[in-house]
This record gives sequence, C-alpha cells and structure tokens, in this order.
Amino acid sequence: MSDRRQSSEEGDDKEDFQSHFPAIFKEIMEGENQIEEEERRTTTGTKKVRKFQGYTPSVIDFICRCSTEEEAREIIDYMYKKGDISEKIANELKKQLKEKGLDFFGEHRAPGYYERA
Repeated sequence: MSDRRQSSEEGDDKEDFQSHFPAIFKEIMEGENQIEEEERRTTTGTKKVRKFQGYTPSVIDFICRCSTEEEAREIIDYMYKKGDISEKIANELKKQLKEKGLDFFGEHRAPGYYERA
C-alpha cells in the first residue's frame, strides 16, 4: 500500500509542477525524446550515455530558463515550498533578483540549450 501512496504522491508532484510551470513542463516532456546519446569506451567495450544523464538541475538552472523576474520568483517560491532550498537561500535569491535582475544569474537558456551543450 505504501508503494501506491508513493506513486500517487509522485503523480501529484508532476501534476503540481505542470500546473505551476506549464511552459517548462511542456519543454521537458517534448525534449525527452530529443536528448542525444553518445558512446563511451569502457573496459568491457562501449556504452551509450545520454548527455546530462544523472544531472540534477539547480534552482539557478531553472531561473536561467525564465523570461521574466516574476517567473523567477515563482520558481524560487516553488523550490522553497518543495524543500529543495532553504528559506535563507530563497530570500537571498529574491534579494539578488530584485537588486541585480534576471541577467545576474547567467545567460538565458532557451529550449534546446541542454541538447546543444
């Protein structure tokens, strides 16, 4: 029964993310099949590896996908609510956003950014 509840909670998280960030969710879902694979040599032969495999985006990575400061504040609030960042970090990021603007966090990462990298 705990497996069902866990699956349900994970589904709720996905739906919650989709309702809060529909554009980012769409990019993620459309981009799933576009990630290129490359082959790496191993001691036993070759192995296919996806770019960014195992990479967990940080709050900064998500902020760099934003087009407006309002979107960035929503990302910060969402990640704080989920427990991915502390209140101290959330407040610091909001302060930097207000004082230095969206460009302070790095270049804008348009759809396809991770496939080109």
